Amino acid sequence: MRPRGLGLIVAAAALAVALVAVAVEDAVQRAAARAAFVKRLQDAVATLAPDAARLFALDPGRAYDEIRRWAAASGFRVTLIEPDGNVRADSWAFAGPLPRLENHAGRPEVVAARAAGEGMGARRSATTGRVTTYVAEKVGPAGHEVGFLRLAQEQPADKAPWAGIGAALAAAWLVGLAGNRWERRRHDAVAAHLAAWSDLPADSGLEALAADVDRHVRALRNGLDREVEATRAALEQIAEGVVLLDAEGVVRYANSAAATLLGETPAVGHLFLEAVRIPELVTVVNDVLAGGGTRHASVAAGDGLDLAVRGSALTHPVLAAAVVLTDLRGEHRLERARRALVGDLAHELRTPLTVLAGLAEELAESGTDRELAVTLARQVHKLRAFAQDLEELARIEAGQLRLNIAATDAAAVARQVVAELGGSARDAGVTLACEGAAAPLRTDAVRMAQVLANLVDNGIRYNRPGGRVTVAFATEGDGVRIDVTDDGVGIPAAEIPLVFQRFYRVRRQAETAGGSGLGLAIVKHLVRALGGTVTLASREGEGTTVTLLLPVSGPS
Repeated sequence: MRPRGLGLIVAAAALAVALVAVAVEDAVQRAAARAAFVKRLQDAVATLAPDAARLFALDPGRAYDEIRRWAAASGFRVTLIEPDGNVRADSWAFAGPLPRLENHAGRPEVVAARAAGEGMGARRSATTGRVTTYVAEKVGPAGHEVGFLRLAQEQPADKAPWAGIGAALAAAWLVGLAGNRWERRRHDAVAAHLAAWSDLPADSGLEALAADVDRHVRALRNGLDREVEATRAALEQIAEGVVLLDAEGVVRYANSAAATLLGETPAVGHLFLEAVRIPELVTVVNDVLAGGGTRHASVAAGDGLDLAVRGSALTHPVLAAAVVLTDLRGEHRLERARRALVGDLAHELRTPLTVLAGLAEELAESGTDRELAVTLARQVHKLRAFAQDLEELARIEAGQLRLNIAATDAAAVARQVVAELGGSARDAGVTLACEGAAAPLRTDAVRMAQVLANLVDNGIRYNRPGGRVTVAFATEGDGVRIDVTDDGVGIPAAEIPLVFQRFYRVRRQAETAGGSGLGLAIVKHLVRALGGTVTLASREGEGTTVTLLLPVSGPS
Protein backbone atom coordinates (compact mmCIF):
# COMPACT_ATOMS: atom_id res chain seq x y z
CA MET A 1 0.00 0.00 0.00
CA ARG A 2 1.22 3.49 -0.85
CA PRO A 3 1.10 6.53 1.47
CA ARG A 4 -1.16 9.50 0.72
CA GLY A 5 -0.93 11.82 3.75
CA LEU A 6 2.01 13.99 2.71
CA GLY A 7 0.35 15.30 -0.46
CA LEU A 8 -2.77 16.44 1.45
CA ILE A 9 -0.66 18.23 4.05
CA VAL A 10 1.34 20.05 1.37
CA ALA A 11 -1.86 21.00 -0.48
CA ALA A 12 -3.47 22.40 2.68
CA ALA A 13 -0.39 24.44 3.50
CA ALA A 14 -0.20 25.84 -0.04
CA LEU A 15 -3.90 26.76 0.00
CA ALA A 16 -3.60 28.57 3.34
CA VAL A 17 -0.71 30.68 2.06
CA ALA A 18 -2.57 31.54 -1.15
CA LEU A 19 -5.76 32.58 0.66
CA VAL A 20 -3.87 34.89 3.02
CA ALA A 21 -2.15 36.56 0.04
CA VAL A 22 -5.44 37.04 -1.83
CA ALA A 23 -7.25 38.45 1.25
CA VAL A 24 -4.80 41.30 1.78
CA GLU A 25 -4.63 42.35 -1.85
CA ASP A 26 -6.60 45.45 -2.90
CA ALA A 27 -7.16 47.30 -6.12
CA VAL A 28 -4.56 50.06 -5.51
CA GLN A 29 -1.87 47.60 -4.67
CA ARG A 30 -2.71 45.57 -7.79
CA ALA A 31 -1.99 48.51 -10.04
CA ALA A 32 1.21 49.45 -8.23
CA ALA A 33 2.36 45.85 -8.18
CA ARG A 34 1.67 45.49 -11.92
CA ALA A 35 3.76 48.56 -12.70
CA ALA A 36 6.58 47.47 -10.44
CA PHE A 37 6.37 44.00 -11.95
CA VAL A 38 6.90 45.28 -15.50
CA LYS A 39 9.73 47.54 -14.34
CA ARG A 40 11.48 44.63 -12.66
CA LEU A 41 11.23 42.57 -15.82
CA GLN A 42 12.72 45.38 -17.90
CA ASP A 43 15.53 46.03 -15.40
CA ALA A 44 16.36 42.34 -15.16
CA VAL A 45 16.51 41.95 -18.96
CA ALA A 46 18.78 44.99 -19.27
CA THR A 47 21.09 43.62 -16.55
CA LEU A 48 21.35 40.07 -17.91
CA ALA A 49 21.49 40.80 -21.66
CA PRO A 50 25.22 41.77 -21.80
CA ASP A 51 26.15 38.43 -20.24
CA ALA A 52 23.73 36.38 -22.31
CA ALA A 53 25.86 36.39 -25.47
CA ARG A 54 28.26 33.80 -24.06
CA LEU A 55 25.41 31.38 -23.34
CA PHE A 56 24.72 30.98 -27.07
CA ALA A 57 28.23 29.59 -27.50
CA LEU A 58 27.56 26.84 -24.92
CA ASP A 59 25.95 23.51 -25.68
CA PRO A 60 22.19 23.39 -24.79
CA GLY A 61 22.79 21.39 -21.63
CA ARG A 62 25.26 23.88 -20.15
CA ALA A 63 23.15 26.81 -21.29
CA TYR A 64 20.15 25.23 -19.57
CA ASP A 65 22.11 24.87 -16.30
CA GLU A 66 23.16 28.55 -16.48
CA ILE A 67 19.70 29.97 -17.07
CA ARG A 68 18.31 27.75 -14.35
CA ARG A 69 20.64 29.56 -11.94
CA TRP A 70 19.48 32.92 -13.34
CA ALA A 71 15.85 31.88 -12.92
CA ALA A 72 16.44 30.77 -9.35
CA ALA A 73 18.14 34.06 -8.49
CA SER A 74 15.64 36.37 -10.24
CA GLY A 75 12.36 34.47 -9.86
CA PHE A 76 11.60 34.91 -13.60
CA ARG A 77 11.25 32.40 -16.39
CA VAL A 78 14.36 32.76 -18.58
CA THR A 79 14.40 31.79 -22.26
CA LEU A 80 17.20 31.90 -24.84
CA ILE A 81 15.85 32.27 -28.40
CA GLU A 82 18.08 31.81 -31.44
CA PRO A 83 17.88 34.37 -34.34
CA ASP A 84 15.67 31.97 -36.36
CA GLY A 85 13.15 31.73 -33.49
CA ASN A 86 14.04 28.27 -32.19
CA VAL A 87 14.25 27.96 -28.40
CA ARG A 88 17.81 27.13 -27.34
CA ALA A 89 17.13 26.85 -23.61
CA ASP A 90 14.19 27.51 -21.29
CA SER A 91 14.31 27.43 -17.50
CA TRP A 92 10.78 25.98 -17.45
CA ALA A 93 11.46 23.14 -19.89
CA PHE A 94 14.00 20.34 -19.93
CA ALA A 95 16.50 20.14 -22.78
CA GLY A 96 14.92 17.01 -24.26
CA PRO A 97 11.50 18.43 -25.25
CA LEU A 98 12.90 21.74 -26.70
CA PRO A 99 12.70 20.61 -30.36
CA ARG A 100 8.92 20.17 -29.90
CA LEU A 101 8.33 23.76 -28.73
CA GLU A 102 6.70 26.19 -31.15
CA ASN A 103 9.00 28.54 -33.09
CA HIS A 104 9.09 31.96 -31.32
CA ALA A 105 10.10 34.13 -34.29
CA GLY A 106 6.55 35.53 -34.56
CA ARG A 107 6.02 36.25 -30.90
CA PRO A 108 5.27 40.00 -30.39
CA GLU A 109 8.08 40.63 -27.95
CA VAL A 110 10.61 38.91 -30.28
CA VAL A 111 9.39 40.85 -33.34
CA ALA A 112 9.63 44.13 -31.42
CA ALA A 113 13.08 43.28 -30.05
CA ARG A 114 14.36 42.41 -33.52
CA ALA A 115 13.25 45.83 -34.76
CA ALA A 116 13.94 48.10 -31.78
CA GLY A 117 16.31 46.11 -29.59
CA GLU A 118 13.67 45.51 -26.86
CA GLY A 119 10.07 44.32 -26.92
CA MET A 120 7.28 43.39 -24.57
CA GLY A 121 4.12 41.32 -24.84
CA ALA A 122 1.40 39.82 -22.67
CA ARG A 123 -0.69 36.73 -23.45
CA ARG A 124 -1.70 33.36 -22.17
CA SER A 125 1.40 31.15 -22.18
CA ALA A 126 1.19 28.04 -24.39
CA THR A 127 3.52 26.32 -21.91
CA THR A 128 1.75 27.19 -18.63
CA GLY A 129 -1.72 28.21 -19.82
CA ARG A 130 -1.59 31.42 -17.74
CA VAL A 131 -1.52 35.15 -18.67
CA THR A 132 2.13 36.09 -18.65
CA THR A 133 4.13 39.24 -19.39
CA TYR A 134 7.17 38.75 -21.65
CA VAL A 135 10.11 41.17 -22.08
CA ALA A 136 12.71 40.34 -24.76
CA GLU A 137 16.00 42.05 -25.64
CA LYS A 138 18.28 41.51 -28.62
CA VAL A 139 21.67 40.02 -27.69
CA GLY A 140 24.75 41.10 -29.64
CA PRO A 141 25.72 44.18 -31.67
CA ALA A 142 23.44 45.64 -34.32
CA GLY A 143 23.41 43.52 -37.45
CA HIS A 144 25.24 40.71 -35.70
CA GLU A 145 22.78 39.62 -33.06
CA VAL A 146 23.29 36.10 -31.72
CA GLY A 147 19.76 35.70 -30.44
CA PHE A 148 17.29 37.05 -27.90
CA LEU A 149 17.04 36.94 -24.12
CA ARG A 150 13.48 36.78 -22.86
CA LEU A 151 12.25 37.02 -19.28
CA ALA A 152 8.67 36.21 -18.34
CA GLN A 153 6.42 36.08 -15.33
CA GLU A 154 2.71 35.66 -14.78
CA GLN A 155 0.85 38.95 -14.42
CA PRO A 156 -0.45 39.98 -11.01
CA ALA A 157 -4.10 39.10 -10.56
CA ASP A 158 -6.40 41.93 -11.81
CA LYS A 159 -9.73 40.33 -11.04
CA ALA A 160 -11.77 40.02 -7.94
CA PRO A 161 -10.15 38.15 -5.04
CA TRP A 162 -12.44 35.17 -5.59
CA ALA A 163 -10.78 34.51 -8.93
CA GLY A 164 -7.44 34.42 -7.11
CA ILE A 165 -8.92 32.05 -4.59
CA GLY A 166 -9.92 29.70 -7.40
CA ALA A 167 -6.44 29.90 -8.84
CA ALA A 168 -4.98 29.27 -5.40
CA LEU A 169 -7.20 26.21 -5.01
CA ALA A 170 -5.97 24.87 -8.34
CA ALA A 171 -2.36 25.61 -7.44
CA ALA A 172 -2.77 23.94 -4.07
CA TRP A 173 -4.25 20.89 -5.74
CA LEU A 174 -1.32 20.72 -8.15
CA VAL A 175 1.18 21.15 -5.32
CA GLY A 176 -0.55 18.45 -3.31
CA LEU A 177 -0.59 16.16 -6.34
CA ALA A 178 3.13 16.79 -6.89
CA GLY A 179 3.87 16.17 -3.21
CA ASN A 180 1.84 12.98 -3.24
CA ARG A 181 3.65 11.82 -6.38
CA TRP A 182 7.01 12.62 -4.81
CA GLU A 183 6.01 10.66 -1.74
CA ARG A 184 4.94 7.69 -3.88
CA ARG A 185 8.24 7.77 -5.76
CA ARG A 186 10.18 7.74 -2.51
CA HIS A 187 8.03 4.88 -1.22
CA ASP A 188 8.51 2.91 -4.44
CA ALA A 189 12.29 3.51 -4.40
CA VAL A 190 12.61 2.21 -0.84
CA ALA A 191 10.35 -0.74 -1.63
CA ALA A 192 12.45 -1.59 -4.72
CA HIS A 193 15.64 -1.67 -2.64
CA LEU A 194 14.03 -3.87 -0.03
CA ALA A 195 12.43 -6.16 -2.62
CA ALA A 196 15.88 -7.06 -3.94
CA TRP A 197 16.54 -8.76 -0.58
CA SER A 198 13.07 -10.20 -0.10
CA ASP A 199 10.87 -12.92 -1.61
CA LEU A 200 7.77 -10.72 -1.23
CA PRO A 201 6.39 -8.57 -4.10
CA ALA A 202 7.41 -4.89 -4.11
CA ASP A 203 3.86 -3.68 -3.28
CA SER A 204 3.65 -5.71 -0.05
CA GLY A 205 4.21 -2.66 2.14
CA LEU A 206 7.35 -1.31 3.71
CA GLU A 207 6.81 -2.98 7.09
CA ALA A 208 6.32 -6.44 5.58
CA LEU A 209 9.30 -5.99 3.25
CA ALA A 210 11.52 -4.73 6.06
CA ALA A 211 10.58 -7.69 8.28
CA ASP A 212 11.32 -10.18 5.48
CA VAL A 213 14.63 -8.49 4.66
CA ASP A 214 15.59 -8.58 8.34
CA ARG A 215 14.91 -12.33 8.37
CA HIS A 216 17.08 -12.86 5.27
CA VAL A 217 19.92 -10.72 6.62
CA ARG A 218 19.89 -12.52 9.95
CA ALA A 219 20.06 -15.88 8.18
CA LEU A 220 22.89 -14.65 5.96
CA ARG A 221 24.82 -13.29 8.95
CA ASN A 222 24.38 -16.57 10.82
CA GLY A 223 25.68 -18.47 7.79
CA LEU A 224 28.70 -16.19 7.52
CA ASP A 225 29.36 -16.58 11.25
CA ARG A 226 29.37 -20.37 10.81
CA GLU A 227 31.77 -20.10 7.88
CA VAL A 228 34.10 -17.85 9.87
CA GLU A 229 34.07 -20.27 12.79
CA ALA A 230 34.78 -23.19 10.45
CA THR A 231 37.70 -21.27 8.96
CA ARG A 232 39.05 -20.45 12.41
CA ALA A 233 38.77 -24.10 13.43
CA ALA A 234 40.62 -25.19 10.29
CA LEU A 235 43.40 -22.64 10.83
CA GLU A 236 43.79 -23.85 14.41
CA GLN A 237 44.52 -27.37 13.14
CA ILE A 238 47.39 -26.54 10.77
CA ALA A 239 51.02 -26.59 11.86
CA GLU A 240 51.88 -23.28 10.19
CA GLY A 241 51.41 -20.05 12.09
CA VAL A 242 48.95 -17.64 10.46
CA VAL A 243 48.58 -13.95 11.36
CA LEU A 244 46.14 -11.63 9.56
CA LEU A 245 46.67 -7.84 9.67
CA ASP A 246 44.78 -4.76 8.55
CA ALA A 247 46.29 -1.81 6.68
CA GLU A 248 47.47 -0.21 9.94
CA GLY A 249 49.38 -3.31 11.00
CA VAL A 250 46.80 -4.22 13.65
CA VAL A 251 46.35 -7.96 14.31
CA ARG A 252 42.90 -9.18 13.27
CA TYR A 253 43.56 -12.90 13.76
CA ALA A 254 46.38 -15.17 14.94
CA ASN A 255 46.14 -18.96 15.35
CA SER A 256 47.68 -20.93 18.20
CA ALA A 257 50.53 -22.18 16.00
CA ALA A 258 51.67 -18.56 15.52
CA ALA A 259 51.82 -18.13 19.28
CA THR A 260 53.84 -21.36 19.62
CA LEU A 261 56.34 -20.41 16.92
CA LEU A 262 56.75 -16.80 18.06
CA GLY A 263 56.79 -17.63 21.78
CA GLU A 264 53.98 -15.16 22.42
CA THR A 265 50.47 -14.55 21.10
CA PRO A 266 50.04 -11.43 18.92
CA ALA A 267 47.04 -9.82 20.65
CA VAL A 268 44.03 -9.20 18.41
CA GLY A 269 43.31 -5.49 18.17
CA HIS A 270 46.91 -4.48 18.92
CA LEU A 271 49.78 -3.55 16.61
CA PHE A 272 51.76 -6.56 15.40
CA LEU A 273 55.01 -4.71 16.10
CA GLU A 274 54.09 -4.36 19.77
CA ALA A 275 54.13 -8.15 20.26
CA VAL A 276 56.90 -9.24 17.87
CA ARG A 277 60.52 -8.12 18.21
CA ILE A 278 62.12 -10.15 15.39
CA PRO A 279 63.70 -7.62 12.95
CA GLU A 280 63.47 -9.84 9.84
CA LEU A 281 59.79 -10.55 10.48
CA VAL A 282 59.04 -6.88 11.12
CA THR A 283 60.75 -5.97 7.83
CA VAL A 284 58.62 -8.45 5.88
CA VAL A 285 55.39 -7.07 7.40
CA ASN A 286 56.38 -3.44 6.77
CA ASP A 287 57.37 -4.16 3.15
CA VAL A 288 54.08 -5.95 2.40
CA LEU A 289 51.93 -3.23 4.00
CA ALA A 290 53.86 -0.49 2.19
CA GLY A 291 54.38 -2.02 -1.24
CA GLY A 292 52.02 -4.99 -1.55
CA GLY A 293 53.03 -8.20 -3.30
CA THR A 294 54.69 -11.13 -1.56
CA ARG A 295 57.84 -11.17 0.56
CA HIS A 296 59.89 -14.12 1.85
CA ALA A 297 62.45 -14.33 4.64
CA SER A 298 64.26 -16.88 6.81
CA VAL A 299 64.16 -16.06 10.52
CA ALA A 300 66.08 -17.49 13.45
CA ALA A 301 63.65 -17.10 16.36
CA GLY A 302 65.83 -18.43 19.17
CA ASP A 303 66.06 -21.83 20.91
CA GLY A 304 67.23 -23.34 17.64
CA LEU A 305 63.98 -22.36 15.91
CA ASP A 306 64.32 -21.59 12.22
CA LEU A 307 61.25 -20.09 10.50
CA ALA A 308 60.36 -19.56 6.87
CA VAL A 309 58.25 -16.39 6.64
CA ARG A 310 55.90 -15.59 3.79
CA GLY A 311 54.05 -12.26 3.81
CA SER A 312 51.40 -11.57 1.19
CA ALA A 313 49.16 -8.59 0.48
CA LEU A 314 45.40 -9.29 0.51
CA THR A 315 42.57 -7.73 -1.48
CA HIS A 316 39.94 -7.42 1.25
CA PRO A 317 37.81 -4.63 2.75
CA VAL A 318 39.42 -5.10 6.17
CA LEU A 319 42.45 -7.39 5.91
CA ALA A 320 45.57 -6.08 4.17
CA ALA A 321 48.23 -8.75 4.77
CA ALA A 322 48.67 -12.39 5.74
CA VAL A 323 51.83 -13.70 7.41
CA VAL A 324 52.50 -17.47 7.28
CA LEU A 325 55.21 -18.94 9.55
CA THR A 326 56.67 -22.41 8.83
CA ASP A 327 58.93 -24.33 11.21
CA LEU A 328 61.92 -25.54 9.16
CA ARG A 329 63.57 -27.64 11.84
CA GLY A 330 62.06 -30.90 10.59
CA GLU A 331 63.05 -30.16 7.01
CA HIS A 332 66.57 -29.27 8.09
CA ARG A 333 66.91 -32.53 10.04
CA LEU A 334 65.64 -34.46 7.04
CA GLU A 335 68.03 -32.63 4.73
CA ARG A 336 70.99 -33.36 7.00
CA ALA A 337 70.00 -37.02 7.17
CA ARG A 338 69.66 -37.18 3.39
CA ARG A 339 73.08 -35.64 2.88
CA ALA A 340 74.62 -38.05 5.36
CA LEU A 341 72.92 -40.96 3.58
CA VAL A 342 74.21 -39.82 0.18
CA GLY A 343 77.73 -39.43 1.54
CA ASP A 344 77.63 -42.80 3.30
CA LEU A 345 76.24 -44.49 0.19
CA ALA A 346 78.97 -43.04 -2.00
CA HIS A 347 81.62 -44.13 0.50
CA GLU A 348 80.24 -47.64 0.95
CA LEU A 349 80.10 -48.24 -2.81
CA ARG A 350 83.87 -47.96 -3.13
CA THR A 351 84.79 -51.36 -1.66
CA PRO A 352 82.35 -53.56 -3.66
CA LEU A 353 83.17 -51.63 -6.82
CA THR A 354 86.88 -52.24 -6.28
CA VAL A 355 86.21 -55.99 -5.84
CA LEU A 356 84.00 -56.08 -8.94
CA ALA A 357 86.61 -54.23 -10.97
CA GLY A 358 89.24 -56.82 -9.90
CA LEU A 359 86.96 -59.67 -10.90
CA ALA A 360 86.39 -58.08 -14.30
CA GLU A 361 90.15 -57.83 -14.86
CA GLU A 362 90.67 -61.50 -13.84
CA LEU A 363 87.94 -62.66 -16.20
CA ALA A 364 89.44 -60.61 -19.04
CA GLU A 365 92.95 -62.05 -18.39
CA SER A 366 91.75 -65.64 -18.07
CA GLY A 367 89.85 -65.47 -21.34
CA THR A 368 87.08 -67.61 -19.86
CA ASP A 369 84.21 -65.36 -21.03
CA ARG A 370 85.44 -62.19 -22.68
CA GLU A 371 81.94 -60.84 -23.39
CA LEU A 372 80.97 -61.27 -19.72
CA ALA A 373 84.16 -59.54 -18.65
CA VAL A 374 83.54 -56.58 -20.95
CA THR A 375 79.93 -56.21 -19.75
CA LEU A 376 81.01 -56.43 -16.12
CA ALA A 377 83.74 -53.82 -16.63
CA ARG A 378 81.29 -51.46 -18.33
CA GLN A 379 78.76 -51.70 -15.53
CA VAL A 380 81.47 -51.27 -12.89
CA HIS A 381 82.66 -48.13 -14.68
CA LYS A 382 79.11 -46.82 -14.76
CA LEU A 383 78.59 -47.50 -11.03
CA ARG A 384 81.95 -45.97 -10.19
CA ALA A 385 81.01 -42.78 -12.08
CA PHE A 386 77.68 -42.75 -10.23
CA ALA A 387 79.45 -43.13 -6.87
CA GLN A 388 81.83 -40.31 -7.74
CA ASP A 389 78.89 -38.07 -8.65
CA LEU A 390 77.19 -38.95 -5.38
CA GLU A 391 80.30 -38.19 -3.39
CA GLU A 392 80.84 -34.92 -5.26
CA LEU A 393 77.24 -33.81 -4.71
CA ALA A 394 77.38 -34.72 -1.00
CA ARG A 395 80.60 -32.76 -0.57
CA ILE A 396 79.16 -29.68 -2.34
CA GLU A 397 75.87 -29.71 -0.40
CA ALA A 398 77.74 -30.16 2.89
CA GLY A 399 79.72 -26.99 2.21
CA GLN A 400 83.01 -28.90 1.93
CA LEU A 401 83.81 -27.72 -1.58
CA ARG A 402 87.20 -26.02 -1.83
CA LEU A 403 87.70 -23.45 -4.56
CA ASN A 404 90.97 -22.22 -6.05
CA ILE A 405 90.03 -18.77 -7.32
CA ALA A 406 92.46 -17.25 -9.81
CA ALA A 407 92.52 -15.18 -13.00
CA THR A 408 91.10 -17.37 -15.77
CA ASP A 409 90.10 -17.04 -19.42
CA ALA A 410 86.68 -18.62 -19.93
CA ALA A 411 87.41 -19.01 -23.64
CA ALA A 412 90.60 -21.00 -22.98
CA VAL A 413 88.77 -23.31 -20.53
CA ALA A 414 85.96 -23.88 -23.03
CA ARG A 415 88.35 -24.72 -25.87
CA GLN A 416 90.20 -27.16 -23.64
CA VAL A 417 86.93 -28.94 -22.73
CA VAL A 418 85.89 -29.12 -26.40
CA ALA A 419 89.28 -30.59 -27.33
CA GLU A 420 89.07 -33.24 -24.60
CA LEU A 421 85.56 -34.32 -25.68
CA GLY A 422 86.36 -34.28 -29.40
CA GLY A 423 86.76 -38.06 -29.55
CA SER A 424 83.35 -38.71 -27.97
CA ALA A 425 81.78 -36.22 -30.37
CA ARG A 426 83.34 -37.90 -33.43
CA ASP A 427 82.13 -41.32 -32.28
CA ALA A 428 78.59 -39.90 -31.98
CA GLY A 429 78.78 -38.02 -35.28
CA VAL A 430 78.40 -34.66 -33.55
CA THR A 431 80.35 -31.49 -34.37
CA LEU A 432 81.79 -29.34 -31.55
CA ALA A 433 82.52 -25.61 -31.93
CA CYS A 434 83.62 -22.62 -29.81
CA GLU A 435 82.57 -19.04 -30.54
CA GLY A 436 83.70 -15.79 -28.97
CA ALA A 437 86.80 -13.84 -28.00
CA ALA A 438 88.74 -13.92 -24.73
CA ALA A 439 86.53 -13.62 -21.63
CA PRO A 440 88.72 -13.01 -18.55
CA LEU A 441 87.34 -13.49 -15.04
CA ARG A 442 88.34 -14.70 -11.60
CA THR A 443 87.06 -18.20 -10.91
CA ASP A 444 88.10 -21.80 -10.24
CA ALA A 445 89.18 -23.06 -13.66
CA VAL A 446 88.91 -26.74 -12.66
CA ARG A 447 85.33 -26.42 -11.42
CA MET A 448 84.40 -24.30 -14.41
CA ALA A 449 85.83 -26.97 -16.74
CA GLN A 450 83.83 -29.61 -14.80
CA VAL A 451 80.61 -27.65 -15.40
CA LEU A 452 81.31 -27.15 -19.13
CA ALA A 453 82.38 -30.78 -19.60
CA ASN A 454 79.08 -31.95 -18.08
CA LEU A 455 77.02 -29.66 -20.31
CA VAL A 456 78.96 -30.44 -23.52
CA ASP A 457 78.79 -34.17 -22.75
CA ASN A 458 74.98 -33.87 -22.37
CA GLY A 459 74.84 -32.04 -25.71
CA ILE A 460 76.74 -34.90 -27.38
CA ARG A 461 74.85 -37.70 -25.64
CA TYR A 462 71.36 -36.38 -26.34
CA ASN A 463 71.97 -35.38 -29.96
CA ARG A 464 71.60 -36.96 -33.38
CA PRO A 465 74.25 -38.01 -35.91
CA GLY A 466 75.11 -34.86 -37.82
CA GLY A 467 74.16 -32.67 -34.85
CA ARG A 468 76.15 -29.77 -33.43
CA VAL A 469 77.14 -28.50 -29.98
CA THR A 470 78.36 -24.89 -29.68
CA VAL A 471 80.00 -23.19 -26.71
CA ALA A 472 79.69 -19.38 -27.01
CA PHE A 473 81.26 -17.01 -24.50
CA ALA A 474 81.34 -13.22 -24.12
CA THR A 475 81.76 -10.53 -21.50
CA GLU A 476 78.36 -9.08 -20.50
CA GLY A 477 78.28 -6.17 -18.06
CA ASP A 478 80.01 -7.20 -14.85
CA GLY A 479 80.02 -10.87 -15.78
CA VAL A 480 80.83 -13.49 -18.39
CA ARG A 481 78.03 -15.23 -20.27
CA ILE A 482 78.55 -18.76 -21.57
CA ASP A 483 75.91 -20.48 -23.73
CA VAL A 484 76.13 -24.23 -24.42
CA THR A 485 73.73 -24.93 -27.30
CA ASP A 486 72.86 -28.18 -29.06
CA ASP A 487 70.34 -29.07 -31.75
CA GLY A 488 69.51 -32.46 -30.28
CA VAL A 489 66.36 -34.13 -29.02
CA GLY A 490 65.41 -31.35 -26.59
CA ILE A 491 63.39 -31.56 -23.37
CA PRO A 492 59.59 -31.56 -22.98
CA ALA A 493 58.36 -28.21 -21.65
CA ALA A 494 56.67 -29.80 -18.60
CA GLU A 495 59.99 -31.32 -17.43
CA ILE A 496 62.24 -28.24 -17.79
CA PRO A 497 61.59 -26.97 -14.20
CA LEU A 498 62.67 -30.40 -12.83
CA VAL A 499 65.94 -31.06 -14.67
CA PHE A 500 68.20 -29.51 -11.99
CA GLN A 501 66.78 -31.74 -9.26
CA ARG A 502 69.01 -34.58 -8.05
CA PHE A 503 68.26 -38.04 -9.51
CA TYR A 504 65.77 -36.58 -12.01
CA ARG A 505 66.11 -37.91 -15.54
CA VAL A 506 64.10 -36.73 -18.50
CA ARG A 507 62.06 -39.70 -19.66
CA ARG A 508 63.11 -39.63 -23.32
CA GLN A 509 66.75 -39.18 -22.39
CA ALA A 510 66.58 -41.88 -19.73
CA GLU A 511 65.30 -44.39 -22.26
CA THR A 512 68.13 -43.78 -24.73
CA ALA A 513 71.12 -42.80 -22.58
CA GLY A 514 70.49 -43.92 -19.00
CA GLY A 515 72.24 -41.06 -17.16
CA SER A 516 72.49 -40.94 -13.37
CA GLY A 517 70.32 -37.84 -12.96
CA LEU A 518 73.03 -36.08 -10.93
CA GLY A 519 74.92 -34.15 -13.61
CA LEU A 520 72.74 -31.03 -13.79
CA ALA A 521 72.27 -31.00 -10.00
CA ILE A 522 76.07 -30.86 -9.65
CA VAL A 523 76.21 -28.14 -12.33
CA LYS A 524 73.66 -26.05 -10.43
CA HIS A 525 75.55 -26.31 -7.13
CA LEU A 526 78.96 -25.66 -8.69
CA VAL A 527 77.76 -22.58 -10.58
CA ARG A 528 76.15 -21.25 -7.41
CA ALA A 529 79.43 -21.84 -5.52
CA LEU A 530 81.25 -19.87 -8.24
CA GLY A 531 78.86 -16.95 -7.61
CA GLY A 532 76.90 -17.38 -10.84
CA THR A 533 73.51 -18.49 -12.12
CA VAL A 534 72.43 -21.19 -14.57
CA THR A 535 69.26 -21.32 -16.67
CA LEU A 536 68.00 -23.79 -19.26
CA ALA A 537 65.79 -23.28 -22.30
CA SER A 538 64.72 -26.12 -24.56
CA ARG A 539 62.18 -27.16 -27.17
CA GLU A 540 61.46 -30.81 -27.75
CA GLY A 541 62.85 -31.96 -31.08
CA GLU A 542 64.80 -28.73 -31.65
CA GLY A 543 67.54 -28.63 -29.02
CA THR A 544 68.64 -27.13 -25.71
CA THR A 545 70.55 -24.04 -24.54
CA VAL A 546 72.09 -23.82 -21.08
CA THR A 547 73.22 -20.29 -20.08
CA LEU A 548 75.82 -19.59 -17.40
CA LEU A 549 76.39 -16.12 -15.93
CA LEU A 550 79.58 -15.86 -13.87
CA PRO A 551 80.81 -12.68 -12.14
CA VAL A 552 84.05 -11.22 -13.52
CA SER A 553 85.28 -10.47 -9.98
CA GLY A 554 84.69 -14.02 -8.77
CA PRO A 555 82.42 -15.38 -6.01
CA SER A 556 81.87 -13.23 -2.94
